[in-house]
Amino acid sequence: MSRGDNRRLAGAGWAILFLVLMAPLLGVSWWLRGRDVPAAMPDPVELAVVCLGRVDSLHPVTALDVLQPGRVATVLVSEGQTVQQGAVLLQLEDEAYRLRVREAEAAWAAAQVEKEAAEQEQRGWPHRLAAQQAAVAAARERYELARKVLEEKSKASKFQTVSAAELLVAESEVRHSQRLWEAEEARWREMQSMDPALKVRLAEARCRSAQVAIQQAEKAVRDCLLTAPSDGQVLRIQVHKGEAVSPGGMQPAILFRPAGPLVVRAELEQEFIGRVREGMPAWIQDDARVDSPIWSGRVLRLAPWISRRRNLPVEPGDWSDSRTAECLVSIEGDTTGLLIGQRMRVRIGSPPPVDTK
Repeated sequence: MSRGDNRRLAGAGWAILFLVLMAPLLGVSWWLRGRDVPAAMPDPVELAVVCLGRVDSLHPVTALDVLQPGRVATVLVSEGQTVQQGAVLLQLEDEAYRLRVREAEAAWAAAQVEKEAAEQEQRGWPHRLAAQQAAVAAARERYELARKVLEEKSKASKFQTVSAAELLVAESEVRHSQRLWEAEEARWREMQSMDPALKVRLAEARCRSAQVAIQQAEKAVRDCLLTAPSDGQVLRIQVHKGEAVSPGGMQPAILFRPAGPLVVRAELEQEFIGRVREGMPAWIQDDARVDSPIWSGRVLRLAPWISRRRNLPVEPGDWSDSRTAECLVSIEGDTTGLLIGQRMRVRIGSPPPVDTK
C-alpha cells in the first residue's frame, strides 16, 4: 500500500469518527427544538361542548300557592288542562270571610248614620247658641227681679207688713236665681268654645275606616280563589277537596306552566364557559333514549353567574353542591313529545357525529 492510500484511509476514519460524535448532538438538538414549538390547537370556541339540561318553558314553571289558610271547597281544573289568565283554579271555603264582609258593611252603615247625625247637629248649632243666649238673658232678668223683690220686702219689714219668713224666702230666691244665672253663663261660654265640625270629621273618619274594613273583608273573599297568573297549562294538582291548606306549606297547591315556547335549561360546567357564546348552534336529544330524535336549536342566553342548579331536588348520581352556569337553549321545529322536566343531552358548537354503519 502506497503512502497516498494510507493518507486517504486516515482521512476517512477521521470523517467517520466526526459523524459518530456529532450524531447524538444533532439528535438532542432536534428533540429540544420539537419541544419548543407547540402543536397547533383548535380555537376553543370551535370545540364541541356536551352538557345536560332539562326541558322547561321559556317562562319557568310556577308554583301557585293559596294566599291564606283555609279548607279546599272545590278544585275547578284538572291536570294537563289549558287555561286562560284569570281562570279560577281552586276555591277555599269562604263563609267566615263573607260574614266579615257583612259585619264591615253594618259598621259602615252605622258610621253613615253617625255622620248624618253630626252634620245635623252642626246645622242646628247656631240655633242652640241662640237658645242658650236667651237662657242667659232670662236667668239674668230673674235674678234682677228677685233682687228688687228682696229690696221692697226689706223696706216693708220696717213697717212690720212683711213677716220674717217672707223675707227669708225672698233672700233665698235671690241666691237661687243668681246661681242659675252663673250656670247659664258658664254653659254659654262652653258652647262658644265648642266646634261642631269636629264631630263631623270624626264621623267621616269612621266612615273611611269602615270602607277600608269592607275592602279588606272583600279581598279576603277574593283570596279564597286561586287564579291563573297568565295563559298556560296546569301541570300538577297537589291538593284535594276538604284538605286544609295554608301559605308556605310543604308543597304548593298547583304547579303551573305559563304559555310560551319550550327551551332547554342546560347546566354548563365552569371549565366549558369560555367555549360557549350566544347564537351558537346546538343539538338536543333525550339523555335516556338510545333512539331519541335530535332537535336543533341555538344558545339564547348564558347566565352571568355561577350558582347552584335551578333544579333543587337531587337525583341519584347528582352532586348536591355542584355549581354551574345556566345556558338557555332554544328548540327549533316541532316539539311534540317533549315534556317539562325531561332530561336532555345538549351538544353545543358542532353537530354530533353521523353513524355510518
